[in-house]
Amino acid sequence: MLKGVSQKVIEVVHTDNRYFEKAILFLRPNAQGEDKLSLRARAGEYLSQIDYNPAGHEKRKTPLGEALKIGLAALVGAAVACAFFLL
Repeated sequence: MLKGVSQKVIEVVHTDNRYFEKAILFLRPNAQGEDKLSLRARAGEYLSQIDYNPAGHEKRKTPLGEALKIGLAALVGAAVACAFFLL
C-alpha cells in the first residue's frame, strides 16, 4: 500500500463482474474535495458503464479469409511477372 495516496484513490471491491475482483480509480485533483459517498456512487456508475467483452476486443481472422488474401496476392504477383516478361 502506498502512504499518502489513500485520499486520492477509490477502491471498488464489489465490481459485479466475473472477470475482475476489484477496481482502483484515481481521483482528479479537482474532485478530491467532493463528498465520499457521491464519489463512490459515481465510481459505481462508471464501472457499470464498462462493457467487457473479451471475444469482441479482437476480431478473429478466419483461415479461409487469410488463404484468400494470400492466393489473391500470388495471382497479382504472377500477373505482374508475366506482363514484365512479355514486354
